[in-house]
Amino acid sequence: MARVPITVMGFRCDRCAHEWIPRGDEEPRVCPACHSALWNQPDKKARMSFDDFKSKIAAVLREAGQPLTWTEIRTKAALPHAFPNNQWVHRMEADIGLIRKRESDGIIHWQLKESLFDQDAPPAKATNKVAARAGRK
Repeated sequence: MARVPITVMGFRCDRCAHEWIPRGDEEPRVCPACHSALWNQPDKKARMSFDDFKSKIAAVLREAGQPLTWTEIRTKAALPHAFPNNQWVHRMEADIGLIRKRESDGIIHWQLKESLFDQDAPPAKATNKVAARAGRK
């Protein structure tokens, strides 16, 4: 008796990537693994990689040539994030020379180290990025 390959059509969930062979001829209502009814529709919010995030922010800050707030950066770069990922922000400080400065009114401005030297003012030394908060009572 010889062994032969047999190909059977199945389904793959677009949410969890689970693959299965159907029992009948009809299309399943939910994914058997994650139980999502939207198993055959791609996720609307595609995840952004760190490199894409970093390059978009760097491009916006270079183009602006001046310090920008997170809201201004998010709007110009069309980013889906309401708030920046803190780990990614710290990585960008090392990778692309991102500097964040908290102003006296509490607004944090973002800029690149290289844009500091483009301005007429002498380069400022690094300051404490985030002011200490008062403890709870």
